[in-house]
Amino acid sequence: MLRTLTSAAFLPVAICSLALAAPVLASPGPPPPGYIVEAAKHLVPTQTAATFDGYADELAGDVTVWVDGEKIASNKADWLVMERRRVGKVDRRVLGYAVGYNTILVFDQFDDRSALPDNPDIIFDSRFLTRAVQYRFGPDHMIHVIRVSQTEGVLQKPF
Repeated sequence: MLRTLTSAAFLPVAICSLALAAPVLASPGPPPPGYIVEAAKHLVPTQTAATFDGYADELAGDVTVWVDGEKIASNKADWLVMERRRVGKVDRRVLGYAVGYNTILVFDQFDDRSALPDNPDIIFDSRFLTRAVQYRFGPDHMIHVIRVSQTEGVLQKPF
């Protein structure tokens, strides 16, 4: 009986403690590191000739790039050759992005026209891909891994 009364006496204290803790439990965590937020300024927009060097500066020399599970580049030089070829030759719409503690995830729709001939009179049919591009940073605050998952078509609204 005494044990029951003692437990009952602490019940209001426990309820108040949980009520006060609820907002803390529901609040977001700390913001991502500043270098992630700054890097997003170079990674989220579509690259132009004027912004390309800022993009390149975010990459580690040993960056590895994967597209749909296949490694397509294993160092910065190889990746930049591929990316520089696309500058000014893509139609891209960023749908959104998220910054984390060591990653940036960008969702976009992307049409790469870099393989087409340089002919202003050419007619082509856009083939958009919807992509998720994850940039993973190392402890040196440089990007060491880029993972691209993509599919044909454009993003649909849920049913």
